[in-house]
Amino acid sequence: MTPPEPHLPADGRRGWVVGRPTWPVQVALGWGLAGLASVVFALWAGHHQKVESSIEWLSHAVDLGRHVGLGLTSMTLVWLFRRYAAAWPLLGWLALGALSLGLGALCLPTDLDGLADRSGEAWNMPPSLVLACVVGGIAGAVPVVAWLTQHRPWGESRWGRRWGVLRQLGIGLAALGAFWLNVSISPGGNPSAHLYLSWLTGILAAHALPKLEAPLVGRSSGGRAQVLAAALISVASAWALFGPHSNSVMIQLARRPSTLHLLALFHTDGGLDNVHAAVASRAGPFFAQREGLPAIAPSRKRPAPAPPIVIFFSIDSLRADVLSQAEQAKYLPNFGRLKAEGASFSNARAPGSMTKYTLGAISSGKYFSQQYWTQTGKNRWPVNDASVHVASLLSGAGIFTAAFPAAGWLGNRTGVVRGFEQNARLSDTGLPGRQAHWAEGKSLTHDLVTTLENNAARSALFWVHYLDSHDPFYKGGRRGPKFERYLKALRVVDGHLGEVLEAVTRLGLDDRTLFLLLSDHGEAFGEHDSHNHGATLYDELLRVPLVGKGPGIPAREIDVPVSLIDLGPTILDWFGVPTPSAFMGESLVPFLLGESRRFSRPIVAETRLKQAMLFDDGYKVIRDLRRQTLELYDLSADPGELRNLSDHVDPDQEEHVLLLRSFFQVHTYRENGYRVPYVK
Repeated sequence: MTPPEPHLPADGRRGWVVGRPTWPVQVALGWGLAGLASVVFALWAGHHQKVESSIEWLSHAVDLGRHVGLGLTSMTLVWLFRRYAAAWPLLGWLALGALSLGLGALCLPTDLDGLADRSGEAWNMPPSLVLACVVGGIAGAVPVVAWLTQHRPWGESRWGRRWGVLRQLGIGLAALGAFWLNVSISPGGNPSAHLYLSWLTGILAAHALPKLEAPLVGRSSGGRAQVLAAALISVASAWALFGPHSNSVMIQLARRPSTLHLLALFHTDGGLDNVHAAVASRAGPFFAQREGLPAIAPSRKRPAPAPPIVIFFSIDSLRADVLSQAEQAKYLPNFGRLKAEGASFSNARAPGSMTKYTLGAISSGKYFSQQYWTQTGKNRWPVNDASVHVASLLSGAGIFTAAFPAAGWLGNRTGVVRGFEQNARLSDTGLPGRQAHWAEGKSLTHDLVTTLENNAARSALFWVHYLDSHDPFYKGGRRGPKFERYLKALRVVDGHLGEVLEAVTRLGLDDRTLFLLLSDHGEAFGEHDSHNHGATLYDELLRVPLVGKGPGIPAREIDVPVSLIDLGPTILDWFGVPTPSAFMGESLVPFLLGESRRFSRPIVAETRLKQAMLFDDGYKVIRDLRRQTLELYDLSADPGELRNLSDHVDPDQEEHVLLLRSFFQVHTYRENGYRVPYVK
């Protein structure tokens, strides 16, 4: 883009024309095309969330306005500097670069630190250096691409005229490529990275248009019309960028990867709200501080056979509905056998939609926000968190503990799960997501059976976590649709489960062994326009199977809502060990043994600065601290969470929101300015 130059039209009236791109027509059109492509893609892809048509179209209007607004803001900055600082022609581009780099330094590290960690591990480079290079490269691409696309190296020469059309075509193809990356990479996550891809898409689209020339200001009616049009576009864009929008609009926008999520750029904990104490007092004992209270004694009724053994299977990404459907349950005979012969909790939920959130909560008895997560090596871990873990309590009571996780970061060294006397000997498996480095379930099963044989006479806890069923679901074969590969991978895990069951029977330990089968989270296959796990707190990720089979446990299905955070107290109770008062769960042993109990603890879940709480009346609240959105669903009438009620909250429902905020006001770790981090 060049600065406006004086131009005398043929009729002698003075006006201004702007070169490449013409200000503001070409910029508005180019960025408008980028925004329109985002809208068209959203309409083509479809949405599973049922909203009013007015909300849907308003969200499209905001999406389009944000694209145009960002384009006008960027090019205005360049135009002003080049218009009024002609002696320094590069100053405008330097200003745009400073804006891009400054914004990138603030928001990009939150979304890209995981990528930098993995890349640094692969390239044997410090992750901080890799992160700086990645952030600098992405943010620096904005002014570089903007300058390159407007720069004509051959000017109006014969070569310039000859290659002009091909150049425009190339820029247009680059714009399409940037847009394809924007809608393909990490949909539903990494909003700041999508901001920069949208930025580049708009720049390329603006410069891909043919050169437009028209009077901008002057006495001509055409000039006045353009001024009026520019003013209207600017006002509309300002409203789209900064105007207040309802929860429903913001949630619709959040589900589109190519939308500009301006409120999600900066890392924020959303503040700790001063909720009225009366709300918490009506909610029960778990809405107050629990540190220092007396430990909770074991249940009076416990299984008679001694010494007891607990084998705790956690299966990655296993959805609850996989075992609830008869056809799929037959495909997984050992899963089905445990469910048929034990107590099955049909309404169980995970305390997070990522492995580290869930297993960390089970092990420590505390939710993610209650733990102290710090940057340690390549990622954030609760290494310095002072919480006592289940395995440590059992070891202190003389009970043998052994862990067989498929990833090294689930060992004692990171603090997510710790306290086990024996850990599987794994190589340094790096970070979550590196499937090539995960231990295969076959080797874990072999080690578990061997350790069980060597410690059969002792009271013992054995934990194994299988990652064979984790995306991209290749353990059962690489062919077929994604869900088919997923079931095949689960069938591989089912085989490992069968080996352990056979070993327990062969060793004559059935009357002493409690089997606990569960998943750390579910898996999304397009629900709520989401895939995989970790990005949302909808029930396709939180609803998980939970089965207990062992001595004295009658076969039955229990529909009482429970949480996996109840497993820590349950395991301690089974061994007769008191549960620390700071644990946020309650024992399920009475249910396992055929009794019932009334819970006073809430059911809570977290992921990536999102919080959710389920209530006894079937309502569920989801709060996103980054995007500052709120969702409310009535699961009894809307189990698919398709109708968000947050824009029409009555006083009774409003109390649900206040209780969620009250809970985290009380149960959030505080120390020296520490903020709950955005951990992926």
